[in-house]
Amino acid sequence: MEITGIRNSYNNNIYASQKNEVAKQAETKETSSTQTGRAKSTANSDVSDYYSYLAKKYDCVKNGNVAISGTYLKECAKNADKAKELEENLAFYKESYKRGYESAKANARAIGARVTNYSESWSIDSTGNVVMQASTTVVSDTKGWRELKEERDERIKEKREQEEKEKKLKEKKEERQEHLNRAKEEAYYPKFDMNI
Repeated sequence: MEITGIRNSYNNNIYASQKNEVAKQAETKETSSTQTGRAKSTANSDVSDYYSYLAKKYDCVKNGNVAISGTYLKECAKNADKAKELEENLAFYKESYKRGYESAKANARAIGARVTNYSESWSIDSTGNVVMQASTTVVSDTKGWRELKEERDERIKEKREQEEKEKKLKEKKEERQEHLNRAKEEAYYPKFDMNI
């Protein structure tokens, strides 16, 4: 979890430094047209305002659990369809976290352990692709990992053996039924010897 915090802090610093860099360039670079300068300043403030809006609306952005590429953020600030797609993804974060946590708990229970820590972070790249990373800490209070693995392997082996037995019984049952059907058919339609 600390590593996630460092990574997210790093991404936030990159975004902040990019924002500062753009602001410095806008200040130091005098253009002949005042309109051009205003357009750049407006575009940067639009991105900053949009990011602030996202941070207020979505806790996952505010807490640094989701890092968004500056390039993609700029596109979303300009394009309503991309912004809608981004916000749908951000709205899904809570559900994804919940499902991941429940899955981690179920997997831990299956081996006789319990989850003590779960974290999930997303990174959204410049094309809008979401990369999810999850980290789980699992502990067993009673047994070692080797014992848990051996028990799990034994349960799997027993299950496979049971399935194999059931498959063989089913095959035998089908053979018996086929034999009975042939016997009934032969009794109903007796064979005649034509050579008599």
